[in-house]
Formats: sequence, structure tokens, C-alpha cells
Amino acid sequence: MISLSPRKQQILRALVEEYIHTATPVASETLVRKYGLHLSSATVRHELAGLEEANLIFQPHTSAGRVPTDLGYRYFVEHLMRESTLSLDEQRLIRHQFYQVQDQLDQWVRLTASVMARLLHSAAIMTPPRANEGRLKHFEVLSVTDHSAYLVLVLEDGTVKQQRLLMETAIQQAEFSKIAVRLNNLFRNQNVTEINEMLSTHELSCTELLITGTIIRILEQYGDLVDGDTFYREGVANILEQPEYSRLGPEEVRNERVRNFVEMLEQQSRLLPALASHLRSSDGVQVIIGGENQWDEMKDMSLVVARYGREGKIGGLLGVIGPTRMQYDRAIAVVRYMANVMNELLSEMYGYD
Repeated sequence: MISLSPRKQQILRALVEEYIHTATPVASETLVRKYGLHLSSATVRHELAGLEEANLIFQPHTSAGRVPTDLGYRYFVEHLMRESTLSLDEQRLIRHQFYQVQDQLDQWVRLTASVMARLLHSAAIMTPPRANEGRLKHFEVLSVTDHSAYLVLVLEDGTVKQQRLLMETAIQQAEFSKIAVRLNNLFRNQNVTEINEMLSTHELSCTELLITGTIIRILEQYGDLVDGDTFYREGVANILEQPEYSRLGPEEVRNERVRNFVEMLEQQSRLLPALASHLRSSDGVQVIIGGENQWDEMKDMSLVVARYGREGKIGGLLGVIGPTRMQYDRAIAVVRYMANVMNELLSEMYGYD
């Protein structure tokens, strides 16, 4: 990271905070007047020129003030940003809302996304909690016709999966029920590796092998925190009200930003793996700014995301998305607090230490 003098740091902090607040390029006179720099406008302009050479800020056009670059935001987040926390009143209100939904896991997830979107007037994303590996809790096979049935699988974290089975010979429900009792006793609480090991020591019929193979395939596809079927998002309208999408720049540029944002949210198969790649090697809240995203469509957006849950147990990810002109200190505080709330709720539900 670039080394800056204390004076340049002071000016950069003031400029970033002012631009986040106003969404308007910041002039040297504004910094002197509003931030008590005790410097002349000429001195501030000189320092701004140095920050521009360092690619921390830029000037949209000759007569305009300056705007932070992605690198400038990164320096601000890493070195200059003041730590923020939620007020006690906000914390009490959030706790009360969760108390009202009691032990309804799906409502916890929806409420968490809603709270983040409301507190930050931004868009929030969240995946439901799931185990880091699939473990069988129980399954049933339900006959549909003489040659078809449905396998209904319940995993340890409460996830329910189902798969259609096609049989070569006619099998009645009584036979399916008998098979289910035997295999449940063998495979209960087992993961893929453990089930495969048991196959080498137990002789199974053709029907039992068909059912077991289907169970194994379902469990093999399970376990990635961001590879689920459900993806919650809240506050999309909040983003469209931001200046970047409503008034800043030519209409065609704004329209492209809106299109990129909506497409990014719709294509969770691209968004969620991108987030997971940033979270795999890091703990705590992560900030991904503009061009640090791997997708060109996200170059004008920033994300503040975190994992929640218990390492090696059950969890997911949550976070917020907005323009790079984001109130990062507030976003980090909200995401961290909501991750902690979910950690506590899951610990109580699943009996973690």
C-alpha cells in the first residue's frame, strides 16, 4: 500500500468522507471550509495533485473537484476509516425483532437481509444456513407407480431433498418401506465417505444400490455455502434511488449501471462464487471494492460480506451491495453485528459450545 504523509492522509480522509456524503466532486475550498484543515486552498490543491499522481483520486473534468478511485477507497478502508458500531437502541430493536420470530430459521434469514437493507438503505444478500458437508439424517421412498418412486432425503441441518427414481421391475410401497428401515439404520448420520466405506462391508440388492447411489449423488452435490437453491435479496429499490443510478452521469451510463446491477443480482451462479472466493481464506468482514471484483459488470459496485455460523458446522454468508461510494464504516458495523446475531441464534438452535 502507498505511504502517505499525515497531511495527505488527513486530506484524503476528508475528501472520501465528503464525497460519500454528497456524491459531488470535492473542491479544495470545501475541504478547507468544512474540515478544519488549517491549510490554505493552494496547499490543499498541491496535496490533491500528489494524491492524484498516486491514483488515489481523480478529476472527472478540468473544472471539477476530485473523486476517490477504487484505490483511494481501499486506502481509506485500510488506514483512515473511523470504527463504527450500532447504537444500543438499534441493537435492542434488532434483538426484539428476532425475539418475535422465535425459532423460525427461514424468518431469521429473511429478517437479517431486511434489517441490513433498511439500516444501510442499500441492497442486502444472504444465503440460508447449511452444513459444510451433507450428512444423512433420514430418508423415505414413496411409491408413485409400479415402476417409479420419489426418494425424500432429510439432512442433518434440516435441508430436504427429493429425487425421482425409475425402477426396472415393479416394487410395492411395503418393499420400499422395508428397504428404507434397513438403509436408515446403516447410513444414519453418515457423509459420502462413510457411506462408501460401508458399501464395501455390506451386500445390497439392486434396488438398495440404486437408492444408495442416488443418496450419494445428492450428498456429493451438497456442502458449499454458496451452492444452494435459495438466495435472499432485499432492498433492490434502495440501490436504484442512489445518485449513481438516478442522476450522476449521462442517461446511457446510468442505464448501464442499473442493468449491470440487476443482472448481477439475477445471476447468483456468478455472484456467490465470486464472494466465496474472497471469504475462503479470510475471517471476519471482507470489503470488495469496485475493480477488485472479478466481473466487469461489478466494477462500479462494492460489497461488504461475511460468513456466519460455526466453522465446520452450519453457516452461510451475508452482506450488502452498493455503489463504490459506500459508507464503509457503517456497512462493516452492520454486517459484523448481523453475522454475530446469526452466530448466536444458530448456536442456540444446534447446541454449539
